[in-house]
Amino acid sequence: MIESPMLVDLFTHVIMKVSIFVLFITALLLCRAPTALSVTCNPVELSSCADAILTAAPPTAACCAKLKEQRPCFCQYKQNPNLKGYINSDNSKKVAKSCGVPIPTC
Repeated sequence: MIESPMLVDLFTHVIMKVSIFVLFITALLLCRAPTALSVTCNPVELSSCADAILTAAPPTAACCAKLKEQRPCFCQYKQNPNLKGYINSDNSKKVAKSCGVPIPTC
């Protein structure tokens, strides 16, 4: 079988395009936000912040760590009628600010 130079060039071009596309998709998958490490929303995880929120005491390091961990859940907590008052309280906002955790607008 005789291969024409044009056919070889076309085949090489197609292989290059497919390779670039595969690399692009791989990079896109590797760079997207980490969803495998998603947080489990559980308000009990914020129990280390109870003293700071209820009494205006300074938040502990454990409280700040949990606030940062649970931040993706704040909107869910704000929608819960049992938690809404705590999440929207002035002390809660002060604790979040002290910990450097912005409260999202939902």
